[in-house]
Amino acid sequence: MEWLWLILSVVGLGLLWLLIIGMEKLTQRLKEHDEIRKVTAKNIAKRTAEAEAEFMEQQYAKANAKDFIEHADFEEDSEKLKEAIDTLSSEELVHSMAKRVFGATEGTDGITAKQSAFDQVKPKKVLAKGDSIAPVKVKSAEKPALSKSEQKMLKKIKQGD
Repeated sequence: MEWLWLILSVVGLGLLWLLIIGMEKLTQRLKEHDEIRKVTAKNIAKRTAEAEAEFMEQQYAKANAKDFIEHADFEEDSEKLKEAIDTLSSEELVHSMAKRVFGATEGTDGITAKQSAFDQVKPKKVLAKGDSIAPVKVKSAEKPALSKSEQKMLKKIKQGD
């Protein structure tokens, strides 16, 4: 029986040793992956910063080109005009030239209804008479002549929505 316990303890120690070796290899592999992940994160952050800087430079160059096309005299500096045309896309170039020729565009945000045609028509009092058996239905003069949906639409128009 003692031999059995001795053999089981040796086998247990062997399994414990294999478990320890396996854990060391696992931690080493996790450390390597963590280092690789850190390096990759640094590279991504570096490339992102470079791309953002390049994008900001392009936006600054486009803003300068738009400003030149919209406000500068073309006869004085033809080289700068060529650079500005090369810098802008065709759509941006067309917008800049249109702004130069026609001036700044105005949106429709400032257009609102100050007064409605319905405000000009005042309600009239009416007297209804009839000889039939059915009574005549008449709206009172205090009630508006518009339906509720028309009143809501008129209110929205007045508010400018």
